Amino acid sequence: MKKKMPTPIKDGIIGFAFGLAAIIPGIAGGTILLITGVFKKVTGAVSNLFTKNFWRNFLILIPFVIGAILAFAALVLPLNMAMENCMFAIVCLFAGLIIGTLPTITDKIKGKNHHGRHFIALGICLVITALIGVLSVILRTNATIDDMFANRPWYLYLVTAIVGFICASGLIVPGFSGSMLLVAICFYQPILSLFKFNNVGSDIALIFIFLVGAIVGFIFFSKIMNHYIKTHETGTYYASLGLIIGSLVAVFVNGKMFDYIKSPSFDLLDQILGPCLFVVGLVLGYLFVIYIRKHPEFEENAEN
Repeated sequence: MKKKMPTPIKDGIIGFAFGLAAIIPGIAGGTILLITGVFKKVTGAVSNLFTKNFWRNFLILIPFVIGAILAFAALVLPLNMAMENCMFAIVCLFAGLIIGTLPTITDKIKGKNHHGRHFIALGICLVITALIGVLSVILRTNATIDDMFANRPWYLYLVTAIVGFICASGLIVPGFSGSMLLVAICFYQPILSLFKFNNVGSDIALIFIFLVGAIVGFIFFSKIMNHYIKTHETGTYYASLGLIIGSLVAVFVNGKMFDYIKSPSFDLLDQILGPCLFVVGLVLGYLFVIYIRKHPEFEENAEN
């Protein structure tokens, strides 16, 4: 008889994969939870954390949290360097991953009853997400954000908490990447740069506030997703699809990307690597989809 892996170790490994998804733009944390069959387990534990069953839910979440922290610690500095030196190529890789993994969402709505309200939800989410990037170009928010992180005014701490809260949606909404949203709103590099600890006290304070915002957001969006996946499953996936497609526009059409393309860093190597890495991401993403389709037990577990 094949010996089963202990649940805490298995959950820790899933937490590590979730952590990778949280920091790598293009991979959605919610999708990782869904396909590994622990989506309802995690969202249920988070949404019911502050109840009489606090310790039970807390112990359920501990392996996931430890795994996620280890993944984040392993990747934060390499990704920071990559975004500074070859942003276009790296974003192309992320975009390829997003497009390659789209069937993880479209498979969910095949054969379902489609209504006009589903397409309205898709359209609204797509437009809102795309506008985030477009407005960052028009309003020059990139320069404003860089200036805030350079001078550290008091309101930066409030803004950082709000950004953490909003981006937590990408940790739990299937298919939608919170780190990709950070790229779109030009906060991805500034947040990663905090881990260089050039200004130790302020950097630690901002990281802490960002994490508090993300934790509160994670609890909030877990409650929402826990409800809508049960009551409006098809509409929820249509909305997720709109968020994903809109983010594809926003990661290329944003102030940070426009400034990078105009800089000397955007050289021939970056221009050649970009399309190549896009194809690599596309292939890796679709191989991920093929694996999921060949292992339907993940989907069955996710529904139980």
